[in-house]
Amino acid sequence: MVRLYINDAYMSMQNRMIVKTPSGKDKYLIVGKWGRARDALSLYAMNGERLVEARQTVLSIFPKFDFYVDDQKLGTVKKIPGFQGLKQPYYLVSHLNWLVSGNFVERQYIVSHHTEVIMRVEKHYSFQGDFYVLEIEKEEYAPICCVLAVIIDHYSSEKDSIWQQYKKEKYSLSFMHPFIFSKSSK
Repeated sequence: MVRLYINDAYMSMQNRMIVKTPSGKDKYLIVGKWGRARDALSLYAMNGERLVEARQTVLSIFPKFDFYVDDQKLGTVKKIPGFQGLKQPYYLVSHLNWLVSGNFVERQYIVSHHTEVIMRVEKHYSFQGDFYVLEIEKEEYAPICCVLAVIIDHYSSEKDSIWQQYKKEKYSLSFMHPFIFSKSSK
């Protein structure tokens, strides 16, 4: 089993993401962006070799990405509405026959192939920041699982909009955020 860590702050910024081992050693580098058709994410080994590329082919609330290894298509991941519509979606990775299910709001989910678990993903909070812990059963699945975790996090979590973040900040009682007072109408 392989255990890897991805920092949550970098996942949401669409920036360079470094995947680390439990000892803190850099294992992979993920670069690229998503959100428009033909955008791509690439995962590189630390020696510069590109291992996996995910190209966005469909842009919608149910996005679709094609995975490539050595410019050969490995599979396609797509978001599928659940039985309750948008509330309980799941993801399918075709050609590999992987199913991604779990609690995406709490950021705890499992990637499985029939009854075999491929990967477990869980978000952890610490004083050093928020991290995703990826527990991958076979090391050869690690590159594609890392890219899959980044894509699923982006399209499955309920992130606050900028306006919602501002509303939270204006009621904060910390020294980092300004107080905003409103005049009461009498």
